[in-house]
Amino acid sequence: MKKPAQALLEKFIRERNLQLINERARVGIIQGWVSITGNLIIALAKVICALFTGSISLLADAMHTISDIATSAVVLVGFGFSKKEADAQHPFGHGRIEYFAGLIIALMLIGAGVSFIITAYDRLMAGIVMEPSLLAIFLVLFTIIFKEFLCQFSIAAAKRIDSDTLLADAMHHRTDSLTTLAVLIAITGAYFNMGYLDSIFGFGVAAYIIYIGIKIARNSINRLMGTAPSDETHAQILDSILDTNGVLSAHDLHIHDYGAHKSITVHIEVDGNLSMHEAHNIAHRVENNLREKNSCHCVVHLDPHNRENSPE
Repeated sequence: MKKPAQALLEKFIRERNLQLINERARVGIIQGWVSITGNLIIALAKVICALFTGSISLLADAMHTISDIATSAVVLVGFGFSKKEADAQHPFGHGRIEYFAGLIIALMLIGAGVSFIITAYDRLMAGIVMEPSLLAIFLVLFTIIFKEFLCQFSIAAAKRIDSDTLLADAMHHRTDSLTTLAVLIAITGAYFNMGYLDSIFGFGVAAYIIYIGIKIARNSINRLMGTAPSDETHAQILDSILDTNGVLSAHDLHIHDYGAHKSITVHIEVDGNLSMHEAHNIAHRVENNLREKNSCHCVVHLDPHNRENSPE
């Protein structure tokens, strides 16, 4: 599933500069529409099959797939707003709306999980069991494979633009495929007079959905509150600064994440014997170097280099 998903993504991306806000948003919007189309097909098939077989776990799984459509719609709206230009109220752009979209997805997952627990409990207490269905088994096998493809497509898109929102949507696809696997076990159990497995696995499906929702919510809240960037991002930006001709050292690097856009402040050390004009040119080169590789606002503070205290 991984290679076909990546091949499809590359057809959409080609040689585009994904550091640009509009291009980054374009990838998110493409992922959203691919997910919506795929989930719509799967959800309709699951609902029809659930109505014929009377399977609560399959119906719950269908509702989970429908929630995937809603979360993909949230992705579309989030990326649509994230590419808006900066304004007086949002001087660093609207990129953080991606994290808000991820939080909405998480809350929808948690709500769906709680609803499934209530439904599974009521059905188990009432002694309702499902009837075996060969059609349901084949349908579920197909949806597991298709959902894994959508998951891999979303993961590939998330990695290309470093998006937690797309990764959250990918995990939503993954939970759907795993919960559908549990449904497959429950439906198969009906052939061995173990129809009650349908409700029992409904509990397991719901618990996993809630767990994933909490995990995504925590990550989205951290990003909204301004969590520190990854070590990889910090190292990449620091290397760009130190590679600039004339920079002898750098410290107090601060990176504020606004989705596709970043606000970067840094102190660089230059030769103290340089003229103000020469030192200022070095600061400009640092800013230009960072902007070439990132969509960012830069503030560079100049310090004279202290050779006596610097390591050889």
